[in-house]
Amino acid sequence: MDTSRDDLRCGLCGQVMNARHEQHHEESVVSAGRRVEYVVIELRGASALYQAADEPSRTRKTHAADLAKALGVDLPDLPGRHYTCWETPGEYGGVFRSGFELA
Repeated sequence: MDTSRDDLRCGLCGQVMNARHEQHHEESVVSAGRRVEYVVIELRGASALYQAADEPSRTRKTHAADLAKALGVDLPDLPGRHYTCWETPGEYGGVFRSGFELA
């Protein structure tokens, strides 16, 4: 199996590791991360709608096939699944999510 350098991804942000990657992770940003629990509430087309377990008033969406692959489950099995991921704040209010695990 060929494991090229392009396949190596950061455990914090999920981005491809390269020579300039560490510049994007200052110590203050990395330490600000936390693990959050989510529940998938429904599939809508190619999207999975999900909510934070402790904040059900706000619904977010993501690409369903990517989420299923990250969790190691089949696409039809996503609705109702609880999972956790590591969230690290990014620039301009963005959030990097990585380390997806079934809860």
